[in-house]
Amino acid sequence: MEKGDSEKIQDHLPVVFWDKASEKLLKWKNPENFTDKIHDLRVLGKKLRALYYFFQPLLGKDFVKGEKQKVKKAMSDLGAVRDSHVFLNIYRKIEQQYPKLILPKTLKPLLESRSQQLEQDPMLGIDKGLGTQKYLALAMDRILAAREKLLKMIAAKPFSKQLALERMKKGLEAVKKAMKKAQKEGSADSFHRWRIKTKRFYYHLSLCWHGNGSKELEKIVKKFKQLEQHLGQAHDFYLLTSFISSSHPGDLRDGEKDAFKEFLLLVGKLQEEEEKEALCLAKKLMDRGLEETIEKIFNP
Repeated sequence: MEKGDSEKIQDHLPVVFWDKASEKLLKWKNPENFTDKIHDLRVLGKKLRALYYFFQPLLGKDFVKGEKQKVKKAMSDLGAVRDSHVFLNIYRKIEQQYPKLILPKTLKPLLESRSQQLEQDPMLGIDKGLGTQKYLALAMDRILAAREKLLKMIAAKPFSKQLALERMKKGLEAVKKAMKKAQKEGSADSFHRWRIKTKRFYYHLSLCWHGNGSKELEKIVKKFKQLEQHLGQAHDFYLLTSFISSSHPGDLRDGEKDAFKEFLLLVGKLQEEEEKEALCLAKKLMDRGLEETIEKIFNP
């Protein structure tokens, strides 16, 4: 064997490395509960989109662009249903954790009505003859088909350690850049964009952990999960505030108007707390020498 061939082999992980790691990351349990199924299906879609980004040099830009759009469409059409479930969960938690807070009398019926309406008809530009259950089945078929297609595309194909390392470094740099922008602007939009980059990188770390399995990497994966959860909760609070502000009746009595005002102030405060927690955790993570840890994944 010539020297060049030897170096080429050493630069590649076993061809099944990425196959097995990807299968573990994209595992589908098919929960029976309607709410859980919507949530898990959207998570699977986000994992797929993260892997399209990671394996783009292997898959090609045209393939990635086409598949990302298909998965995004299937996910987004279920987004409003998912949000309505989240809004009700937030309301119930606040109701339990702040028993002295005077809640708006019309808010719970408003949120319940919205959720029930969406479960009957998503109203998301799809065929009006389809109810949410049927549309969910259709979206699930599309996303699971995309999953199988991706796994076949990467099956037993070499992907160099150097190329994988470059993708990881590029992903981390995107997280850092988005974090700095969120810290500077402080807007809900900038924090949401940071969350998108963070979630994508979290899935990349998880992919590597499924293949690598080191304790050090597992700790970092857990920290990034906490980070994206803080950012996700902050965004959910923002979405709830936006929904209430645009949906509650304008002709309210003074008492009900004050109750809405207090509720929105509390939700805004909770959003800010989650954003602060995210920034604090991110600083600790970035100070831990992440670049060196990522390097060790592929060059132990």
